[in-house]
Amino acid sequence: MLNSVSVLLFLSSAASVMVGASGCGGDNCARQVTGTRGGLIPIESRRADCSSFMRATVVPETTRTVTVTVTASHDGYYNGQDGELQAFTKVPTAVPTYASSCRSAGDYSSACSCWGITAVTSTKGTKTRTTTVSVTTEACPYQV
Repeated sequence: MLNSVSVLLFLSSAASVMVGASGCGGDNCARQVTGTRGGLIPIESRRADCSSFMRATVVPETTRTVTVTVTASHDGYYNGQDGELQAFTKVPTAVPTYASSCRSAGDYSSACSCWGITAVTSTKGTKTRTTTVSVTTEACPYQV
């Protein structure tokens, strides 16, 4: 009996050292995200939330080509104004409500990494937009 108690004590202390060393399961945030106790959101949903949270999407700038042909019979001019398209990166920052013990997105991300879920960046393909504009001006007595 004493031997089995000693073995159980050894195993429980070894398990607690392993959990503490990995940094997982040591706080309420990690318990809410990765825990298995009753009353939590289903574990599959929490894992899916983590995978979605750890995914960033990069949308590159659109390549735009504008060809302008101007035919003028007087001193007309073309002042083409073209808007600039900006690239952006979308990174999730909203922590699910069931993870209320996670004080920040970093805490939630850390808890998700306990499952081995790592950050992933996906980049959308570059789009090319080509526009051809033909402008014909006729002689006009008034300067525009």
